Amino acid sequence: MKHLLNILILMALLSVGVNCLNAQTTLSGEIEDRTGKPVPGASVSLSAGFLRTVSNKDGKFSFVYPDSLTNRSLQFEAFGYKRKKVNFNKGQQHIKVILIDSIFSLQNLVVSAPKYGRFSDYSAQTIKMSTFDVVTNPAALADILAAMRVLPGVQANDNDGRLIIQGGSPGESQYYINDLLVVEPYNLSSTGTGVRSRFTSDLFDGVVLQSAGYNAEFGQALSGIINLNTKERTEMTPKTDIAVSSVYAGITHIDQKPSYAYRAGLRYSNLEPYGKLFPDRLEWNNYYQSLQGDFFLTKEFNLKTKMTVQANFSREGLECAYYNVDTVRFTNLLKQDYFYAQANLYHAFDAQWSLSLASNVVVNRFSGTEMQRLNDKMENLNSWNHSKFGLQYRNGRIVNRSGIEWINNPFEETYTFDREYKTRINNQWMSLYNDTKLFISNKLTANIGLRGEYSLYLQEFNLAPRLYLGYAPNTKNIFSISAGRYFQLPDMDYLKQTNTLNFTSVNKLALSYSYVKQTDKFQLDTYYKKYNKVSGYTQGTTQPDAIHSEGDGYAWGTDIFWKSNFKTLSYWLTYSYNHTKKQYERFSERVTPDYVSPHAFNIVLKYWIAPLQSQLGTSYNIAAGTPYYMESTPYDRLGKTPFRNRLDMSWSYLPSKQVIIHFGVQNVLGYTNVYGYRYSDIHPGLRQEITSSSKYFLFLGVFITLSKDKQLNQLKTL
Repeated sequence: MKHLLNILILMALLSVGVNCLNAQTTLSGEIEDRTGKPVPGASVSLSAGFLRTVSNKDGKFSFVYPDSLTNRSLQFEAFGYKRKKVNFNKGQQHIKVILIDSIFSLQNLVVSAPKYGRFSDYSAQTIKMSTFDVVTNPAALADILAAMRVLPGVQANDNDGRLIIQGGSPGESQYYINDLLVVEPYNLSSTGTGVRSRFTSDLFDGVVLQSAGYNAEFGQALSGIINLNTKERTEMTPKTDIAVSSVYAGITHIDQKPSYAYRAGLRYSNLEPYGKLFPDRLEWNNYYQSLQGDFFLTKEFNLKTKMTVQANFSREGLECAYYNVDTVRFTNLLKQDYFYAQANLYHAFDAQWSLSLASNVVVNRFSGTEMQRLNDKMENLNSWNHSKFGLQYRNGRIVNRSGIEWINNPFEETYTFDREYKTRINNQWMSLYNDTKLFISNKLTANIGLRGEYSLYLQEFNLAPRLYLGYAPNTKNIFSISAGRYFQLPDMDYLKQTNTLNFTSVNKLALSYSYVKQTDKFQLDTYYKKYNKVSGYTQGTTQPDAIHSEGDGYAWGTDIFWKSNFKTLSYWLTYSYNHTKKQYERFSERVTPDYVSPHAFNIVLKYWIAPLQSQLGTSYNIAAGTPYYMESTPYDRLGKTPFRNRLDMSWSYLPSKQVIIHFGVQNVLGYTNVYGYRYSDIHPGLRQEITSSSKYFLFLGVFITLSKDKQLNQLKTL
């Protein structure tokens, strides 16, 4: 630990010697509507979130920005108006912007990507993180999942990595990309190591978490969805990015033409050099390695028709060994091949009618040894196809979106222990949905939705109504309420054994309040969830004939979110309280799940030091302990784990406009967080802590951008 602190201090001292003092410029402006009246309370974002402010009562605003800023753009958002992006020149001191009413202005017909996924455009319950927020979060190291840990209502364990949203299990949240559900969105991980998203954040225009409710177009998630929409052609700046780090090397090329733009990337990861320098608790025979590539194309045929095509592939593998509580040595040899492809087509017939067609395919092949017991082997092939047809109608104050979708999910598995056990199922279901958005006035909006699903495998139909109301008495305050029913198929671990189960359902009510003033935002969410037909096993057995859908439960809680800027200091604060009891897995009665903490607090600080061309960041998470249970008597609560905390730090330095050097440390203090215990089957009372495989993680990377003007870098706003 002493050596680690010495390294941080030395790097900070070295940066002080850099003499790169920048001049600054004050940019002021005024915002009006098309009648010439000022627009107060409009959100103004400089360079995708580098600085933020809000227009005053006269519609005026101002920024002080360094002349070294390379991405000189402003984004304007105001309730009842269309979002607008404006570029400005170096040294420019004044700008005037006119915002167009979002309800009645339909003259310019341009297809603008599938961004209909939000429950409401004005929902205070929807949280969006920019790519800049993801990349500069010290807890994330540019990973989408890790960055979202700081959002209200979200928790994540270091030895798992998947999101726990408002008391729901990790399997209760889903990934959506351009309106389609994407399965297996996580990279391969070893025992005691959290997964990471296989999709890079710079492909998307932001990351949207919808936890309090989402419209009827989306399903198969009980607690929330992570909604990702790819960038527009105009947002894809031509450049080539080169990354060389302590754990991977990669190259990405982006090009933009008048009617299309594309992105292609390749990355190779190898943890052996890092693992040799910083050993963890595992015995490595072959360190984690992966080769991953991705491609994205957006094509505008004309003002009315647009298409996007994307693909992602990876090959991953590792071999490591560990000892269980009874000192029995398990060896995990894990391999995974993943392929994902998706196409979206959008066409507008006129100012009122438009359609969307979309389809994706996922093929995930996995093999692993000693996953459950000694000398066993598991191989499975999980295939997936989601196809959707949607039709949208806009007319004044009404936007109606309806559609039909089909999901086909063949699954094959071979498990070998004393003999070979083969499983093959074809899980198929279809859905119909209709969602109507009503702009009742510039202060009141509503969403009314209805979704129906039928599973051919379970031979069961469900009907899910959704309702949302949002009220903004002025530009600073937003009140909202959502109520709805959400369904999800049981986990594949249950489905592959029987088709006699039911959909699990959640009835949810959520209330939200948001207050925006200048650069500050305060948000308060409360919610209540009622679980029905939760799948699990009869007490004391895991045989197929013991699986049932008779579990139930509830969850309620409060989430608080506060973010603000003070000059060049940006800070986010979140607090979440959750109380959950659920009958699930092998529990014969309702218990508090061992994966969710009742109290969780996060703080993120990012400070830009212009004379040093550096951004310093720190993130701290603290959470109360969770209950733990003995495997042989899972209904018997034995106690609570100690509280958890993690301090992360990062430093981004620009030796030139095209180069970023990034150094980050996760869990700087080396605190051992305990997520439960494994008990011995031989010696009563003997137990083993469930922890992360490493105490801390260090990252050092150099990121180089090649562009025509030699002014771009991979963070744009640095």
